[in-house]
Amino acid sequence: MPKLKNMKKQIKLGSLAVGLTAGVVLLLQTSCKKEVNNQTITRESKSSAIVKNTNSVASNADLIAYKKTNHQLMVGYYRTWGDKLVSGDANGPAMTDMPDSVDIISNFTDYTPSGHPYWAALKNTYIPALHARGTKIVNATSLPKVTDTAYTNHYANNSSGYAAWALATYNSYNTMGYDGIDLDVESNPTGAVLTADEGLINALSAYFGPKSTTGKLLIFDTNQSGTNNLFKKIYTKIDYLFQQAYWRQTSSLTGTFNSYAPYILPKQFIPIVDFEDGSGDGQNPNYNYTPVQIYQYAAWQPTQGTKGGVGSYGMDNEYYQITNGVHNIYTRHAIKMMNP
Repeated sequence: MPKLKNMKKQIKLGSLAVGLTAGVVLLLQTSCKKEVNNQTITRESKSSAIVKNTNSVASNADLIAYKKTNHQLMVGYYRTWGDKLVSGDANGPAMTDMPDSVDIISNFTDYTPSGHPYWAALKNTYIPALHARGTKIVNATSLPKVTDTAYTNHYANNSSGYAAWALATYNSYNTMGYDGIDLDVESNPTGAVLTADEGLINALSAYFGPKSTTGKLLIFDTNQSGTNNLFKKIYTKIDYLFQQAYWRQTSSLTGTFNSYAPYILPKQFIPIVDFEDGSGDGQNPNYNYTPVQIYQYAAWQPTQGTKGGVGSYGMDNEYYQITNGVHNIYTRHAIKMMNP
């Protein structure tokens, strides 16, 4: 079976969000995931692993109460270009169509320029409606390169500059209503890059993560392991680690978590599958997991304790997996598996 590369998707600049300052718009680029581009798998599920779901409706009060309990989380990356306002597909999803019991949605930007109607809908419609259900919305981004003019035109490459950048980031995220920041790290920095990245995250930690008093999340989103140089510098500053575990056998998760175990708790570790290419939900014939991968990940636990939950990249794409008129059937069943 041919193995896909650890792919990165090419990102366009200037597409983060409405309301950011000019400097922050340039700096807070969308995180890298892969180069599958904006192809959408739209065929309905034909997997025998599906458990038919009923479309039970909970009140917002019940949802908020549930999300305050000690439970395994469901998280998902929502691709902006998969939203019906961007794709033009009238039968496609809005962010508010994601299952009510999803705990955290990470806004993942591409193909959606500043000024697009999506951003007004995100700020004024999607985020308030999801907050009413107790769902948190974070934004996926990467750290700026402090030697690029996009950064140096606005900030100094020192602790004062990092602090100014972090404050501008915090203010812009408050304007949008985000509940936190999701930092994509797909390399193992050394030298001056490591020093700068550590300084940037330390500055962010005054406003995001467990060291802050704001209640806003700081998420480390990575395809690396616990040996990563940056992770070992800043692990006390993060709330969760989202592990990009696309295409991998479930047995590999134990070793990966063991590399993190000296630094974080099991409840902070959340492995992520891929719904964009269909490998996570059985829609990609090149990846045959029995049962489907997200179910295996939902059932898996570290030997040290209960994991934080599971998640998916391209949750918007899984909207097209339908049984009895119910969308996102794999996500819904994985939530039930973890929290019966």
